[in-house]
Amino acid sequence: MAGYHFFKVKGMPAIHEKAKVLEGRGVVVSYTQDTTCYYYRELIQGTKSYRNKKIEGATNLEEAKRLAVVTALEISGKLPDKKKRSGSKNKRDATETIEDAVDGFIKYEQQRLDADIIKFKTFKAKRDTLRLHLIPYLHSEGVRNTRDIKDTTFHNYLIFRKGMKKLTWKSEIIRITDFINNHLLKHRLIEPAVASSKSLFPKFRILQDDLLANPPISKHDWAILNKQIRRWVKDGSNNPNHRASLWRVLFWTYTLVAKQSGGRPEELMKLKWKDVEVRDVGRISATKLENEIAELEAEGIDVVGEEEAGNAWARNPMMLGREERLIAYITLTSGKTHQYREVPTNLGSVFVRWRDYLNAYYDRHNFNHRVSAGDLVFANVNNDFRPYSHNHFHSSWKFNREAVKDQLEGNKFSDEHYTIYSMRGTMIQDKLLEGLDIFLLSRISGHSPDVLLRYYDRLDIRERAEEITSLSFGKHSKEDVKVELF
Repeated sequence: MAGYHFFKVKGMPAIHEKAKVLEGRGVVVSYTQDTTCYYYRELIQGTKSYRNKKIEGATNLEEAKRLAVVTALEISGKLPDKKKRSGSKNKRDATETIEDAVDGFIKYEQQRLDADIIKFKTFKAKRDTLRLHLIPYLHSEGVRNTRDIKDTTFHNYLIFRKGMKKLTWKSEIIRITDFINNHLLKHRLIEPAVASSKSLFPKFRILQDDLLANPPISKHDWAILNKQIRRWVKDGSNNPNHRASLWRVLFWTYTLVAKQSGGRPEELMKLKWKDVEVRDVGRISATKLENEIAELEAEGIDVVGEEEAGNAWARNPMMLGREERLIAYITLTSGKTHQYREVPTNLGSVFVRWRDYLNAYYDRHNFNHRVSAGDLVFANVNNDFRPYSHNHFHSSWKFNREAVKDQLEGNKFSDEHYTIYSMRGTMIQDKLLEGLDIFLLSRISGHSPDVLLRYYDRLDIRERAEEITSLSFGKHSKEDVKVELF
């Protein structure tokens, strides 16, 4: 019989509540798998199977018993199916209020967050875009239900969000499209033709200028910013709140690591000490080499095969003129791809200094702790070694930038302020100007070569003007003679 369910006694779901109705002709039951639904059940004569039908409108056992007679008549065919009588809409015509649909989507995204499928940053961005921007926009367009969304609904969205950067528009449209395709369309709450319309959102072009929202910092401006941050750190040493002083030293260390490694803020915030390896590769100091040779010759010892001073590594600790040179290999984990990459830097002494500062801080304030492998490098040690919030870093950066804003030249290709993300772009720009192979830079930056070319091709070409304009005086042009083969 169409529309009804038949269950054999064996293997039935566990019963939560049960009561006889219609003088024992049938029973009303609810099951433990969903205690809010009630069913009318009656035995099919001459078999061990039951007719089973949900009792519509029942929310408790008493209501189910009262409405059981209607369901029994429907099963017997003496009353048209309630669903058919009500003329309810086909699933293809299902709709919800925009608020309910958004809540349903966010609830599912919360489950994905709890399962560690997506990160909190991704979840928050989706939630904020839908609740703070999508719902108010649709209401301004008179759209209250999902079926009200047409292929012209979003034509005014960019006007509604005027004043935002194009990259912000792009990100919001991606999140709204995700909501439409993976929730509304999936649950048949929108017309498929609308969801798939190529003209659903207005088109706009992202120009090169739009990609410089976090412009790289010039050498001139970095010197000013670093000097200001060091001054700010020194002033903090007199602060009676030792936590404030600790934060300032941490932030200064963070900026040095960010600029040298090119790590993204979220990557550095989860960096652990076990992810940092410091090696002493040494270097030959011209002054020290000269002094050591002089001392040996004064003692009558001839020096054979002098070492050459320079920046080349001198790993052998017995080499004349050798000075300590600490480099740090930093292993970063991408928040986007979860892939690891190792970045060699000249930050060995910075990490050693920061380690020593932390251990001294622990001693002064009676921490029974030493820097250990599992600690976050930039942890809030006064809050169970948890990470600081993003806002801490952004606020301190903004404070120091504003303190010297009149001294900064700014990036010549962008009118945007330097941001905490600018230090990543600074490392990449510096390496490109130094002539580092783009494929090697791709490995240590976590950017693909085409992205590097796209985002960082507007370099200050004057930095390499000498290479471009150099003239080869006194050199003859190369000449060759063709060798005839036939």
